[in-house]
Amino acid sequence: MFRVIKNKVKNVKAYRLGDENPVIDQMIAEGKIRALENGQYEIFSQEVLKSGAEHGELASAGDYVKLDSTGNPYPNDISFFAANHRHISGDDYEQIPKPILAWSAEEPMCEEIRFLVREKGLVLDPEDPEHYYTAPLCRTIEAADIHAVLIFYSILYGDDGDIKDISYNLVERKEFEKDYSIMDAL
Repeated sequence: MFRVIKNKVKNVKAYRLGDENPVIDQMIAEGKIRALENGQYEIFSQEVLKSGAEHGELASAGDYVKLDSTGNPYPNDISFFAANHRHISGDDYEQIPKPILAWSAEEPMCEEIRFLVREKGLVLDPEDPEHYYTAPLCRTIEAADIHAVLIFYSILYGDDGDIKDISYNLVERKEFEKDYSIMDAL
């Protein structure tokens, strides 16, 4: 594993699901976001599209959507978004960089990855480098190639030191290189 940080404080556009917004309306029209009847939304991120899943990542009204460099949306849970962004005005936010942990296929296997494979359904398939990572995330299946990076949002350890839960996501390598800097290896 290694520690990474967003490259710098950066201004981003973000759109709150459930609010009237022409950008959200356009993404719904393009099929990048699917509004569900129960106030939830399916978000078709780059990784969902790569997996071929028929359902997008599940998000709720009040959560936020940002766009990656390919123009595909990805969801941010409202609590994560609030902890990592500062509102400027309108749809403009300042993203606050904080160190987090990451892992890539070039790294040695670690207990956190073994936990994700054993407990969270992560599949690592060296025989299929285009879909090396496959994972059930946000109530859908995401896939990423062997060059992608697995980002740990949080790792919860018990009093005994055993891993109890992990929140994570997959980031395609081009997005990772654009948005993150490696701080150090652990």
